Amino acid sequence: MRLQNFIPTGHLWDNAISILNARKRLGYWPNPKRPQTFNEFILAQKWQFQGDIELARRTTDKAEIKTWLAEKKLDHLIVPTVGVFDTIEEIRGFSFEGTVIAKSTHGSGAAIIRTAQNGKAFSEADLKLFQSWLHEDYYIRSRENNYKDLPRRIIVEPMLKGEDGAPPKDYKIACINGEPFVIQVDIDRFGDHTRQLYTPDWTLLDFSMMYPRNPIKAEKPALLDEALETARSLAQGFGFLRVDFYFLSSALKLGELTYFPGNGAEIFVPPAADADLGAIIAATKAKNLRHGA
Repeated sequence: MRLQNFIPTGHLWDNAISILNARKRLGYWPNPKRPQTFNEFILAQKWQFQGDIELARRTTDKAEIKTWLAEKKLDHLIVPTVGVFDTIEEIRGFSFEGTVIAKSTHGSGAAIIRTAQNGKAFSEADLKLFQSWLHEDYYIRSRENNYKDLPRRIIVEPMLKGEDGAPPKDYKIACINGEPFVIQVDIDRFGDHTRQLYTPDWTLLDFSMMYPRNPIKAEKPALLDEALETARSLAQGFGFLRVDFYFLSSALKLGELTYFPGNGAEIFVPPAADADLGAIIAATKAKNLRHGA
């Protein structure tokens, strides 16, 4: 059992656990009140959330965000849904087609990909995994307030494919006060996962975090400018927000909105890059202030 399962919840406890977790992983004591590193800026957002927390909760839910996008007349960004399920029995009785991906609507990170055969996509072992997802309170695990009290469901979507037939690259645009400052590109995330970090003008940075850096610079994606403008729009009103996209051959799809990436404990390679990216955040904030943003 995780230690945080037995520790009280609430602002002070949640932040104390987050800071201790960051200290253990990063090797330094983060200061969320005077942030200088990337991780300190994330923890600062946890310490004093900038934005509408109820909207953050709604847009964290992987099913509810699609309703919200439809209300915002942003239907073109919505990834299709095969089904949203409250119970394992509902999944067991559903007839699937093609290759699908399953995730919890109330959690983060975990997903499985399966191809349906004779209408069935998931094994009994998969269903047991889903049951464990339905029992998990991700807020207790992460102490990320946007996950608090979310309904526990399983969402199944068709597996998106890029031009080469493989899963599309993830393009995650991190914004501070509504302005993009870095683009995270995840390559082959279900295989030999590598990562790149770019500036908004598509300069490849010389460091990575969590996964090995892919040294081969990619061509600037045709949909990047549209994605940057969409990220600016969605990030308005929040201090920090990462807008996660899938770039298909001719369409932009929204993956999710991420408020506390890595829970403020992302490991950089090299470690000094934590401060380098923090400096980019500070410079972006200063530029916004100069321009009255």
